[in-house]
Amino acid sequence: MSKIFAFVKLFENRDYAEDFVNGKLFMNTIRSFKEYKDESGELRGDEYEGVVALYQPDKLGEIRLGEHTIPASDLAAPIVIHGNNLLDHNVFCIYSLNSRGHETVSSETISDFKRTLELHESCFGLGKFCVVITNASQFIARCRSAIEKINLKGNLGLVDYFNEDEFHGSMPGDKLGYQKRSLFSQQREYRVKVDINRTDSSPYILDIGNLNDIAVITTPKEFNSKLELKLPDGSNA
Repeated sequence: MSKIFAFVKLFENRDYAEDFVNGKLFMNTIRSFKEYKDESGELRGDEYEGVVALYQPDKLGEIRLGEHTIPASDLAAPIVIHGNNLLDHNVFCIYSLNSRGHETVSSETISDFKRTLELHESCFGLGKFCVVITNASQFIARCRSAIEKINLKGNLGLVDYFNEDEFHGSMPGDKLGYQKRSLFSQQREYRVKVDINRTDSSPYILDIGNLNDIAVITTPKEFNSKLELKLPDGSNA
């Protein structure tokens, strides 16, 4: 199981960063990310959001639409199936410093591990400011408590990344809403997802209480420059 050491959330506006520190989790619908068009390479939108199944043309025989038959060889791209109800769920997305891909770390691999944890340059377009959550377990506990307190259906977890040119079939039922293309893997995303049982695409704000005791506002570049790792044997990076 992957260990999460900390969280980092990027914001374009410092006021939004301060709202987050005050415990306000701004949650857009999955549909809004599906329909969002990136203008500055910020990698915020993804037309594959809310995917429940993906079928590769070379693994299909033919497709029938009433009396019409479409040979799989005529398909130019994979068939992407979205969950309409799933698209209406609201999510809060945050970068996680986690151990996925590094089950063990030694003096020989610590530098590579540090590079994995650093904010990738592709994430810089998501905002000029970032809030670092220094106690991951406490943040998760407060999110769970807030969801339970208002009796919402919700869950939390790491996002899994798939190769859209290779994956074929249905997505795991217990991970729906937590699937993104490998294009976004550098974001190492963690999500808080809730179903507020409505069909419009309006945002939702989940109040989890003040985070001042576990949050620090900084910038992406400053975060990377100050990130340090140290092993029990004294090895560091």
